[in-house]
Amino acid sequence: MSDEEEDGSSTEAWVSSAVQRGAYSGRDTQGATKLQPGERLGWWPAQRFDRRDRVRALVKDAVNDARTRILLDTGANVSVISEKSAKQLRLRDVQGHGRCMETQGFTKGTMAATRRALVKVTLGWQHVYEFELWIMDHGAGVDVVLGTDFMIPAGVRLDMFHATARLTDEVSIPLIKKLNMQDDRG
Repeated sequence: MSDEEEDGSSTEAWVSSAVQRGAYSGRDTQGATKLQPGERLGWWPAQRFDRRDRVRALVKDAVNDARTRILLDTGANVSVISEKSAKQLRLRDVQGHGRCMETQGFTKGTMAATRRALVKVTLGWQHVYEFELWIMDHGAGVDVVLGTDFMIPAGVRLDMFHATARLTDEVSIPLIKKLNMQDDRG
């Protein structure tokens, strides 16, 4: 046993860092990053995005401080939350945005959405993003789908080799499951 382990200083440092992480107040959004349209953080500014490479991955993180499974999908242009989940989280609609969106790909045919809500998405231990999601019954099998409109501004990229989602400062989030387009075909 080393001198550092005997006097407990390394243990104290670890415990104090764990306490600092746990001290985050769930309702405080001062440290949240407000994502702006057209913004690119982290790895994305130097890269071209190829829509033909569609990759999907599940992570277990939080939306408005409620733990949930989140689908990160590079094939989705927009980010959505299910109406059921929006109701459970008591999300308020963004008033006066005056937009309507039609989507394809979640189900057969097109779906329309007119409601948006500002949510707080927490990835990893300390990365908090404020972002507007569309509210619709998408039927994707999860409550939240984060598409490229979230992933590129937030600097999130999927590392399939290591089965992680990488954030702007190279923090890794383990994936629950990963899917490629070949996996979708059966």
